Amino acid sequence: MMTTATTERTTTHGRLRLLLLPLQVGRWLLLAGWLLAAAGASFAPWVDRAPAALVLTAPDLAEFVKFLPEVRSGALAVQRLLFLAPLFAVALGAPLATTSARLAYPAWLRGLTAAAVVPLALTLLPPVWSPAVFLAGEFRLQTTACVLCLALAAASTWLRHLPFAPLALMLAALWLAAPAGALWQFRVVQTAISAAYAGPVVPSWGAWATLVGGALMGVGLLLAWRGQRTLK
Repeated sequence: MMTTATTERTTTHGRLRLLLLPLQVGRWLLLAGWLLAAAGASFAPWVDRAPAALVLTAPDLAEFVKFLPEVRSGALAVQRLLFLAPLFAVALGAPLATTSARLAYPAWLRGLTAAAVVPLALTLLPPVWSPAVFLAGEFRLQTTACVLCLALAAASTWLRHLPFAPLALMLAALWLAAPAGALWQFRVVQTAISAAYAGPVVPSWGAWATLVGGALMGVGLLLAWRGQRTLK
């Protein structure tokens, strides 16, 4: 009887671990993707050319493209804020995901993620900081995005019980679409940047880190969602 009971408990534990596997894998993929996407969307180079002054990050590109002759003349239509979309997606979504009660991350990691949002959100602001610049029409949307990210990070503790299924689908779509939109805009301005640099320009590792990181975040969250559904 003892042997049978022990065998049944072992079998039950094995089945439980198998059921938990998608959730556990999803949680780790989400974190790894967030670190990769945060680096790619904030400080990693999208244009990597010597000397260092010619290196451009995604936030740099949002400003740099305004001064391209083709853009200034109106010959080239650019949605420059799409270069900031991955950074916005990372800063906005990470606290909402990591603080979700369904993912059961430890408190220290939830707090660390919320704290990391502060420098990421501030990077969304224009290079010149002043109330007049923040409220100018050209930069008002960036300022609003920054404030929204900071507010959600601060309030994330009280948003732990948001419905997980719609949250997972919304964030996964955002994390996949934002890097794709930024890379599309890079393709739009690639020829103009190459002309300005007097040489061919291709997306550097920051662009691909942002894309891969966003994909990992989306896949991880969807895996976690699947694991949650299986456990019900």
